[in-house]
Amino acid sequence: MKRIIHILLILMTVISLSSCIEARREFTDHGEIYEDREWDLFPEGHLVDEPITISYWSANSAVDHQGTTQAQLVDQFNAMQRENYPDSPIKVVASFQGGYNTQNQKLQAALMGNNNPEIAMIGISSLALYLDYAVDMREIFTYDEIRNIYEGFLQFAMYQQKFVGYPYFAATNAFIVNKTRWNQTGLPFPSIETIVNNPEESIWTWEALKAAAEAMTVVESDETKYGLAVNGIPIYESLFTQGVAPYDPIATKAIFNNEAGLKAFTYWQNMAKNGYMGNPAEDPNHNTKIQAAFSSGDVGMLFASSSGFKVISEQVGDDFELDVLPFPKVSNFYSNQSGGGLVIFNNKSKARQKAAVEFLRWLQADEQVIQFAKTAGYLPSTYSSIETQAWLDHVQTHPILSQTIELMRIKLPKGLVVPSGRAKSLADIEFTNYSLGIFLDGTTRDPEVVLTDTYNRVNVILRQNK
Repeated sequence: MKRIIHILLILMTVISLSSCIEARREFTDHGEIYEDREWDLFPEGHLVDEPITISYWSANSAVDHQGTTQAQLVDQFNAMQRENYPDSPIKVVASFQGGYNTQNQKLQAALMGNNNPEIAMIGISSLALYLDYAVDMREIFTYDEIRNIYEGFLQFAMYQQKFVGYPYFAATNAFIVNKTRWNQTGLPFPSIETIVNNPEESIWTWEALKAAAEAMTVVESDETKYGLAVNGIPIYESLFTQGVAPYDPIATKAIFNNEAGLKAFTYWQNMAKNGYMGNPAEDPNHNTKIQAAFSSGDVGMLFASSSGFKVISEQVGDDFELDVLPFPKVSNFYSNQSGGGLVIFNNKSKARQKAAVEFLRWLQADEQVIQFAKTAGYLPSTYSSIETQAWLDHVQTHPILSQTIELMRIKLPKGLVVPSGRAKSLADIEFTNYSLGIFLDGTTRDPEVVLTDTYNRVNVILRQNK
């Protein structure tokens, strides 16, 4: 009898606790940024009334140029605080984790013990992991301030009705082109203005990319100089430009085992099979080598992250002219968002949140945005920042960056949603690894079989981690 009473008491306790805990609602879409509501924004100006120290975690290394630039900005902020607010300065202490995966592992562990930083750099594919811990950016920035951000850098802003992270480490994937070599083919070069403003009139299609890669592939002294170099199948671009997505909006199931998926797998296999590009699966150092090959003029086009374009342009110098193109269209254009964002954590005291907000607002001001972009190689994320004299001077010597930022004005067709979810980054890794199967065995594997294998593996990852 005592045992029965004991069990009943436990059940009553569980029921009581459950009724006090509100289960987080799962949404099937991510919501709109610009809701018709008034937000309770953090105040403007200096937000603390006594000295306070907060932590900032960067996913970069302390010794790479992105990390050293962030350290410089932190030092500048701290110096400004000491000068302007000697009685109540905010001090930011930066630490560097050396990679997004390491950053995520440490943050997940720290959050369980409330030992996490007040603000952290998160890869855009992982923002969804921090939904429950993130301060909504609409509590920090007005709608007008958010509209100042390039549309292309807001692709991962919203998750489950929350604006999770501010896009700061802004980049995209695009074709950086040896324009001098292109011009030698006699092919017309697609207009970025037409691509952005009148996409239906653009000549830049999958067929045009194939023709350009073929025309720029040459053999000199028994050595093939390819027209194109990629590191694998660009998953999002290859599907979104056909008007379909790889996963459902909340990244819980794969949906690319279809005609669009087969078209993409077959297209990229044929590009290697026909000898228009090097085989990405033949050399584990392929990605490093193709950037060097492009910079030396041995590759006509390189599909890569814009975060490396500054370095490439400096390596190329005056050897040949550079230009940039987005991924070509089938039905529409798409420029992906890569890089990272800044998340402020809501499990800290209000005073610490305010200090982090003040630091973030300072970072996103035009002067700091351009300083970071110029030194670290990322793209500026706001329209107002590219109007500054500092940016205009910078693109005089690095015009490729001015051309690249225009690609972030490309908008997805209505109804097409960029997936965001807890398992998205893991699924992307599996897609990259398994889709390389089309390049194995001398590009002889059946692309439909490789597609099915990739689809099945990605779905396993999404189911296990949703």
